Amino acid sequence: MAEHVLVLVTAIEAGGPLRDADGEALGAAQALASERGCEVACALIGGGVSSAAAEAAERGAGLILTADAPGLGPFDGDRYVTIAAEAVRRVGARVVLIPRGPDVLELAPRLAARLDGGSVVGATEVRAAGDDVVTLAAVFGGAARAEYAFRAPGPRVIGLAPAVAEIPERRPGRAAPTVALAIPEADGRVTTIEAAPDATGPRLEDAKLVVAGGRGLQDGENFALVRELAAALGGMPGASRAIVDDGWASFEQQVGLTGKIVTPDVYFAVGISGASQHMAGCANARCIVAVNTDPEAPIFTFADYGIVDDALDVLPALVRLARERGA
Repeated sequence: MAEHVLVLVTAIEAGGPLRDADGEALGAAQALASERGCEVACALIGGGVSSAAAEAAERGAGLILTADAPGLGPFDGDRYVTIAAEAVRRVGARVVLIPRGPDVLELAPRLAARLDGGSVVGATEVRAAGDDVVTLAAVFGGAARAEYAFRAPGPRVIGLAPAVAEIPERRPGRAAPTVALAIPEADGRVTTIEAAPDATGPRLEDAKLVVAGGRGLQDGENFALVRELAAALGGMPGASRAIVDDGWASFEQQVGLTGKIVTPDVYFAVGISGASQHMAGCANARCIVAVNTDPEAPIFTFADYGIVDDALDVLPALVRLARERGA
């Protein structure tokens, strides 16, 4: 069988489509496969994967592998690793790409260890290097990037960062051969006691425009201005860790290394200094607009546009302008 770059997609909801992160992984796999002269395979694990499998084929996967069972839910790490290892062996994958998601930090290193391979998580770039690959990933809270090469003899298992590649165009009707993977029995080592309810409404990670506020707002009540501007522009409000810790905003709104990783078209950083821990969560935005009273604030080194002024003066003016122009 020809060598494949394998994309590993886990925790698919019954009947659900691919997530943006899954599509980005397929795009990265296609670029790498083109460089290496091989093909793309996609393994899908979850309960009810047929819709996502069809979409993966339409987005360019040349071979589909499925592990489809109702009991395969999120964080089923033991079985995921066993299934993923079988998928790697079935296609002879030298490189495995795992989209960003809740399972990647557990799955990537465990799979690499199982197969005597190497692992990098948070890769912002994967490229061919001779007959091998190298990856780039953020380090020091996003302040720098490091290049990683692999020495282990087994597969290179790479967890991807957000926005690592464009999502391939869908070609309706395109099909690919499908192989069913064996599903091991649960061994009982992990017991689910209670599942937290899914959050309702849009996700911050999927927003095309984010308005994030920080300590420059001076008071928790002023976070309402962030929400107003986000609503006027059709976006979502975000927050720095500092004001989440102070109770001005919810954890679901936190952007940064210990919060959400966002990749919007436009990111407003209002009253945010630009510490590396925060920038790790928004540095991949297409356009960053910074508002800060300190012209030496680190945020201005990342910003495409900057306003040196008080956020409490700038925000109401932007809200008025957005409403006048109908965003």
